Amino acid sequence: MIKLISAFTFATLTTMSLFAQTTMCFKENHKSMSTIEKTKLDGGLCSGEKSPSQMKEEGWNVNDIKITETKNGYNYIYVFKKNENVSNFDIDKLEKQIIARLEDKDKEAKRQAIVKRNYAMSISGKQRYIAKCQRCHGEKGEIESSGTSRPIKDLSLDDFIMTMRDYNLGTYNRGQAFVMMPFATISSTDDIKNIYVYLQSINKEETDK
Repeated sequence: MIKLISAFTFATLTTMSLFAQTTMCFKENHKSMSTIEKTKLDGGLCSGEKSPSQMKEEGWNVNDIKITETKNGYNYIYVFKKNENVSNFDIDKLEKQIIARLEDKDKEAKRQAIVKRNYAMSISGKQRYIAKCQRCHGEKGEIESSGTSRPIKDLSLDDFIMTMRDYNLGTYNRGQAFVMMPFATISSTDDIKNIYVYLQSINKEETDK
């Protein structure tokens, strides 16, 4: 899993000069604004051990707070400083870096959800394909028989769904379509999608070898 902020970024976020210190801490998807002051923050000198209140007790001032709403709560970014009369820290630049990392994490979570969903679809598709389709269409959907079958592994999902619909409606009756009609009538759109995902996955594995 991609870390929210790289170790390098937050390990070095504390910018020190002879006169000032600046550090940035954050909290992701915190649900209650009323409890954030007592909640331990991540990153910077907070390191999952210090809350805003504790940082203030140690002499840090809150220089800036960035709050963004998420579907699971709120994201908080705190900029703490000591000796505020000196500033050599690019807050805007660092804030953009953190927001970009949060967006990257969200994209990765969505990608993982798609992978998980496709895996479940592939397992279901495999079971149905082996039981109902493999005998005629081959182990990987590769069999082509003149007047009977196309290599179904090469069909797009739309073609696959439309062909099965036509079998079901009786509008595709060439060759030995009567063989497919009983299977079409008991196959839902989800069944067809699952089989499609399964065939795509095993043929991709073959191509990648």
